[in-house]
Amino acid sequence: MTRFEEGRFISCPPFFEGEAYFQWNIFMKYFILAQDFEVWEIIEEGYVEAPKKKKKQMSENDTKAKQNARAMHIVHCGLSEDVSKKVSTCKRAKEI
Repeated sequence: MTRFEEGRFISCPPFFEGEAYFQWNIFMKYFILAQDFEVWEIIEEGYVEAPKKKKKQMSENDTKAKQNARAMHIVHCGLSEDVSKKVSTCKRAKEI
């Protein structure tokens, strides 16, 4: 039995141990959307670091970098140690 089939806390992401990915993926999507819609967009669209030129662009890039980091943190919190090791070299949430 996987952890997300049991009772869930609203503040804890669904847990993935390597089985039932499709179901976990759906639960994780809605968990992240509930945390921050823009974080989910980073996962969907991917994060590409923009060249830093202007202050406005730097500010926007910094915001996206923070959203990418938040998305990666949320996803990693929902992975077992074995699964987390497999994606530990990923630099973007979309890659995970």
